[in-house]
This record gives sequence, C-alpha cells and structure tokens, in this order.
Amino acid sequence: MDAAELNRRARTFEQGAEAYDRLRPQFPAEIFETLRRRVGRRWRSRVLEVGAGTGRVTIPLLGAGALVEIAEPSADMVRVLTDRLAVLGLSDHALVRQITFEQIPDENTYDLVLAAQSFHWADPETRWRRLAAMIRPDGRAFMCWNGWSLDGDHHDLEAVRAAYDADGEGVQADLIDGRSNGSWVETEVDAAPGLRTDAIDEFSWGWTLSIEDYLALLATTSQYVVVDRAQRERLFTALHTVLGEEVHLAGRTFAITIAPE
Repeated sequence: MDAAELNRRARTFEQGAEAYDRLRPQFPAEIFETLRRRVGRRWRSRVLEVGAGTGRVTIPLLGAGALVEIAEPSADMVRVLTDRLAVLGLSDHALVRQITFEQIPDENTYDLVLAAQSFHWADPETRWRRLAAMIRPDGRAFMCWNGWSLDGDHHDLEAVRAAYDADGEGVQADLIDGRSNGSWVETEVDAAPGLRTDAIDEFSWGWTLSIEDYLALLATTSQYVVVDRAQRERLFTALHTVLGEEVHLAGRTFAITIAPE
C-alpha cells in the first residue's frame, strides 16, 4: 500500500467512532496480563498510547492506576474517548491530544509506548526511527492487533470466495486473518536500527455475531469504507445469503513487545 492509499484509508476513521466501538472485538483479558508481565512496572511510569481509538486498551490501564498520554488523530474517536473518560471519572488520568504519531514532539521520551490496532497507520518511512528515539534506554513498546476469519466448520468458504470473486474487487475476504498477522511487524522491527523484538504472544478466541452485526463490522474497516457503495451493497447481499443469520469467526490476537537495542 503506497503512502497516498495509506493516508486515504486512515482518514476513514475520522467518523464512525460509535460503530467502531460497538462492533470491533474487545481484546482478550489475557492481553492485559501479558502486558504487565512483559513491561513490568513501566506501565506505571511515563506512558504514551498511539492511536487510542475509543479506549479499548486505555481504559483498563487507567482504571488500574496508569497515567497515559494519548495521541489520537481522529476527532470523532477523541470525542467518544473523552466522553467515556468523563463518565468513568478517569479524565484526570489521561492527557488526550488530537495529533498523529508523527506530530508528537521529537524531544518526548517514554518508559512505555502502547499501540493497539493502530501502528500500521504510522508513516512507514519514519515510524520505527521515531519509536526508537522515543523509548527510554530501559523502556519498552507493546503493540497488539486483533483479527478474525470465518470459521470453516460453520460456513461454506467456497461460496464466500465466489461472492468475492463476483463483487469483492479491492477488498479481502475473511477467508484468512490478515489483520493480526504480525510477520510484517517482526520483519520491520528486526531491520530497524536501535530496536529488537523482546517477545511475541498470540491468543485465539471464538466469536459469534448476527449477520447484520458482521456486515456492519466489515463496514467499519477501511477497505470497505473506500470501496464503491453499490459494489459493497451487492457484496453484502451475497454474503447475507451464503453466511446465513449467524456468523461464526475464529479470532486471534497478536502482541509484540519491543525493546531498545
């Protein structure tokens, strides 16, 4: 994906925060246990979260006593997040700024940098160099991604493939899980000066939702937002037919802990 396409897709998150929050899967409870184990007490020191969205990782950490600086580029996500923090009485625990990762001041350094379902949107030309400069000598970065694929024990995957062959140009079917495939992260970290992979963790989980919610879930992902509306409607009609009223997904979470080298 070139820089122009990356930016075009990133801008799809400028609206639709409520749908994103309602439909995207939660991170498994194990991710928070793993985070604490991998980063030690750094989560109680100076913490930055990149692309906090509506607070899926932020809020549990704040509730546990962390103080977090947040860089979130979407005004709609910031609105939902700040409203939620106010309701939960956690506003004083977070500094929320509507900025991109690239707009964080160069002189800022952190004991822990977090990115949940977000760091792939950072500028690929500079993201690892900037991260290496931000992490303090004994600091860590912790990144995670949720992903899912259709469960072949419950669905006719060949029929799904045929639907995408007919009307799925430009979008990827949930026949495989590309969202939580962290091989690209490992490769880029290994090639980045000043950084090394400290640990990899993966979790599997099942997920069942109505066909209406599944199609709405797809509509929260950037590839479906940018596709032609008429094409998307044809595809969703076909998916409703081949998947039935209930959709079964195989979920996976990939997490990587990164250390300075």
